[in-house]
Amino acid sequence: MKTLLRALLFIGLSPLASAGAPTLGDVQTMCTSPNQADKKACTFYINGIAQGIAMGILIADGKTDAKRQCVPEKLSFGAIEIIVKMALGQDLMVFPADKDLEASGAIGAVLSSKFPCKGNAK
Repeated sequence: MKTLLRALLFIGLSPLASAGAPTLGDVQTMCTSPNQADKKACTFYINGIAQGIAMGILIADGKTDAKRQCVPEKLSFGAIEIIVKMALGQDLMVFPADKDLEASGAIGAVLSSKFPCKGNAK
């Protein structure tokens, strides 16, 4: 929890789940469900966060001090999903209380740490 929490605070994201916002526990349940609809929802949620951050960066055009993520354009949705799920799974094994963190911020922190922009010293 400390590592992920520090990452969330470092990039300026609230670690507390907003009312109704999916938590890491919710996303973990979706992603590990045997139900294909849940698995598809997991895929869309993770990749939606990645695309949302990328769009936000384009809109902000460098007008933010937040740590940026630069996911390679040719990286498939499947690869992004696997990388995020592995990182979050490792975190939840060590810090089970992180399941109560807001999922979008945690996924953003994973993407920023796994895919930092060149020259991103923030």
